[in-house]
Amino acid sequence: MTSSRPDKPPPAVAPEPTDHDLWNALRRCEPEALGDLFTRYAGVVHAYAVRHTGSYSVADDAVQATFMTAWRQFTKADPGPLTQDTARAWLLTIVRNELRNTTRARRRLAQFVSRQPAPLHAPDHAEGVAARVDSEQQIHAVRAALGRLPAHERETIELVYWAELPLAEAAAVLGVAEGTVKARLSRARRRLPALLDHAGPEDPR
Repeated sequence: MTSSRPDKPPPAVAPEPTDHDLWNALRRCEPEALGDLFTRYAGVVHAYAVRHTGSYSVADDAVQATFMTAWRQFTKADPGPLTQDTARAWLLTIVRNELRNTTRARRRLAQFVSRQPAPLHAPDHAEGVAARVDSEQQIHAVRAALGRLPAHERETIELVYWAELPLAEAAAVLGVAEGTVKARLSRARRRLPALLDHAGPEDPR
């Protein structure tokens, strides 16, 4: 026997809030909206920071600072309506400013470059390192030089020097022995001075 009662319609699913919805909720100082915005864009902000600095640890800090700054902007004053389709550009502007305001990535880079041995054919190479590392051009040259290393050596450098992992932790991440990490670092340190001499503009990433 067939029932004459119509089937119940499926329950309505609330549409996902748009960036404008989240923005307006933030204007009302609703913290849940910040969490939703974080879920939506933390990966984008983190990827930008990693590519900008080459450091996962700096990028982690930059993501936290970005969303804290975003929340403070809304709690201090109403910024008005969102003027673009998404909040992505606004968040990337904040993270750019956060990265400009920190000197940690630059200091790590200076310390790393200053450790590089001078090549035998150019004994005066090290004399100019300390002065050149303060310039933006040298920073770009170093990152270009890192990009010319074999991938396994570059990954080791990034984990140990940029992400500041101990050798044992870097070895665990790479799935190799700690001695292999030491050997890769040694080879990379020997290669880098020559690469620095011939480094051109930083490769776009």
